[in-house]
Amino acid sequence: MKRSILIIALMLMAFLFSSCEEDRWGYDNRVVFSAAGGEEDVDGDIDAPLHSLSIGDGQGDEKAATEVARVLTVTYDWLTASVKEADDEIHLVAQRNTTGKKRKLIVFGMVGNRVLDITVVQNK
Repeated sequence: MKRSILIIALMLMAFLFSSCEEDRWGYDNRVVFSAAGGEEDVDGDIDAPLHSLSIGDGQGDEKAATEVARVLTVTYDWLTASVKEADDEIHLVAQRNTTGKKRKLIVFGMVGNRVLDITVVQNK
């Protein structure tokens, strides 16, 4: 009897973990830039616009976007992210990497009451 309960419990746990797929609204999980830098648009397939935008280093330091002419824009170190009001496309601009090191930042956006995160990496 104990063995049957254990098997059922393990099957339920496996089912729960396999059905918890993260909803990314069509956005990429990761964007990679070359050391030369550049621009890239990241678009989702949501009907709701992003209503906040920020960039963080993943260690607690984060900068929030400011709104100018109906565009949210934030710059953190080497990366700038912007999104037009009532839009779901995030425009990313990476400066040239002259550090000789790979670097990483995380772009955060609010969609309704849920947070979207996109890891942005730049090669050395």
